[in-house]
Amino acid sequence: MSLVTQCPQCALLFRMPAEQLAAAKGQVRCGQCAHEFEGLAFVITPPGPEPVLTPEAYPKSLAELPTDSLLSSTRIDVEALLRRKDVPAEPLPAACDAPLALAPMPPPAPIQQSESSPAPTLPLKPDWRIESAAVGAARRTVWVLRSVALLLAVGLCMQALMFFKDEIAARWPASRPVLEALCQPAVCTVAPLRRWNGIVIDSSSLVRSDLAYVLNLSLRNSLEIPLAMTAIELTLTDDQDRALTRRVLSPSDLGAPSVLAAGQVWQRSLSVEPASLQAEIAGYRLVSFYP
Repeated sequence: MSLVTQCPQCALLFRMPAEQLAAAKGQVRCGQCAHEFEGLAFVITPPGPEPVLTPEAYPKSLAELPTDSLLSSTRIDVEALLRRKDVPAEPLPAACDAPLALAPMPPPAPIQQSESSPAPTLPLKPDWRIESAAVGAARRTVWVLRSVALLLAVGLCMQALMFFKDEIAARWPASRPVLEALCQPAVCTVAPLRRWNGIVIDSSSLVRSDLAYVLNLSLRNSLEIPLAMTAIELTLTDDQDRALTRRVLSPSDLGAPSVLAAGQVWQRSLSVEPASLQAEIAGYRLVSFYP
C-alpha cells in the first residue's frame, strides 16, 4: 500500500510504500528543501471512488437526497496539488536511525522550438549540367596527368638509351644502325664500349739492346663483349724505383686496333729510345687505362 505525505515546509507531495515508511520509523527528509518531519503525521488520504448509483437507488428529485451529502465536502489543498510532483521516495533502512532523505526527480524539460532556428528546407536536386561539367573537368585532368606521365616515361627511356647506347651496341651489334640513327638529332656518337677492368696486361718485358730498349707487350680482352683499346703508360725507373721518365702511348702509337674482340689477345714489340739520362734504367712500370 502506498501513502502520500506532504512536506509541511514546502508543501511537496511524496508517494511511498507504507512498509518502507514504517521501516524508517516514520522519519522523512524532503528532497527539495531538506526539511525533516514525521511522515505519518502529514499523510494525505485521497478521496475514495464515488459509489455507483443504480437506477433504483438514483433519487428522482433533489428533495430525496440527504442533507449531509449536499453540505459535506472534502477539503483539498489546491496550491499543494499544483505543486505536487509524483516522485518515488526512498526511505532509510530500518537499522539506521537517521531521517530519510527523499529527493524528487526533476520533471522532463519541455521541448521548445527556438524562434531563431531556421525552418527545415527541402533538399535540392543536383543540376545535371553542373555534374556533367565537373565530370568533364575531372576527365580532362586525368588525361593531362596521364599525358605528362607518358612524356616523363618516354624521356626517361630515351635518357637511359643514350646512357647505355655503347653497351647496347657492343652486346647487340644489330642495333648499332638504329642507335646511330637516333643519335643524329641528338648530335651524339656510338663509340666502342669502355671497361677499365676489361683490357688486362698478360705479359710484358723490357730488354736492353745495343741501341735502345725493346718493350714486349701482350694485352688481352678479358670480357665476352668487344671493348675499346686502352692506352699504355710506360714509366722507366732507377735502381731505387724512382721515376726517370714517363710516356703515354695511345693505341695509334702502339699500332693497335681501336677495338679488341671478346677474348682477343694483342701482342707487340716496341723500341724505346730514352734520351740521355743521368742514372741507369733499372726497371719499368706499365699501366693500362682509358684517357
